Amino acid sequence: MLTLRLSRAGTKKKPVYHLIATDSRSRRDGRFIENLGYYNPLRKVLVLKDDRVQHWLKLGASLSETAKQLIQRHTRHQGFGVAPAVPAGRAAPTATAAATVAPAPATNVVVVQMPEASTPTAS
Repeated sequence: MLTLRLSRAGTKKKPVYHLIATDSRSRRDGRFIENLGYYNPLRKVLVLKDDRVQHWLKLGASLSETAKQLIQRHTRHQGFGVAPAVPAGRAAPTATAAATVAPAPATNVVVVQMPEASTPTAS
C-alpha cells in the first residue's frame, strides 16, 4: 500500500522533513518512490508539488496522520500561494542561457508559510 509520509533530513537539532511517496512497509528514511516536497519546522515553511500529491492521492495512496494534519493546518492559513519562478537570492538566467536550455514542464508548487502562534502574556 502506498503512503505519503514525512522522512527526516537535516542535521542535529535542525530538522527538515521531506514529504515522500513510499510503500507503507518501508523504513522512515528508507527507499521512496517520489519526493513531493519538504517542511521546515524552524521556519514554518511547507513546499509541495501540489499536482504530484493529487496524482498519488487519486491512485489510492493514503496520507500518514502527521502529513494529513500538517497539510490541513497550513492550507487553512491565508499565507499560501504559488512559489515564485526564481528563488529569492538567485539571479535570473541570462537570455543566452535561457535560449539554450529547453523549458521545463510547468508544475504547481505550493509554498505555505504559517504565521507565528500568538502566546498569552503574563501581566
